[in-house]
Amino acid sequence: MTSERQAYVYIQLPGTLDTVPAALLRVQTLPDGTQIGRFRYGDRYLERSDAVALDPFLLPLNKTVCEFTRLMGIPGAVRDAGPDAWGRLVIEHKLERSAAELQEIDYLLHGPQDGTGYLSFGLKAEPPAPKRHYNRTHQLTELIAASQAIEEGRPVAAHLLERLDPGTSLGGARPKAMIEERSACGSANFPPSMIASTCSASNSPRSSSHAAAA
Repeated sequence: MTSERQAYVYIQLPGTLDTVPAALLRVQTLPDGTQIGRFRYGDRYLERSDAVALDPFLLPLNKTVCEFTRLMGIPGAVRDAGPDAWGRLVIEHKLERSAAELQEIDYLLHGPQDGTGYLSFGLKAEPPAPKRHYNRTHQLTELIAASQAIEEGRPVAAHLLERLDPGTSLGGARPKAMIEERSACGSANFPPSMIASTCSASNSPRSSSHAAAA
């Protein structure tokens, strides 16, 4: 049976705080499991003087429908904006579904708001209002507890899951978030299987150039 999923692609334009609809991505799954992705920029986006190509080589700024069969039908520039390995695990936990039950479109739709390339995704043509304007900070002990529970496959309280936004691969596959301690803010990575040691070393957190903060 052939099925099709779709997601609108939004972009935060360079040098601005404006997020606008840029393209539509459709992914068709054929009976044999082959997935064909079709990407097309929106006409209104193409009319913008400040429009930028997501990939000038594979996704040039024109009205062409670009087809992809590699990477499960997801263009590389789009897939890069999706969640990393840790983020995918958080999404599976939030949706209470296994990886086998989800498609790449699901990970994009439930991924970070500030993905690589300033991309985000949704089901409607117009992007939703941002959930927040800035990354929030959390108690380190709560983040460690939630991260450890997910690593071990244990249930996590809803209010803690809400704080764990899935990040992009820009910062690696480790759990990470913004933390605040003694009136100072910084980013910290929480290595899998080393949660306890991270806690004891919280006075000098490992820095990350990109904080997938919750």
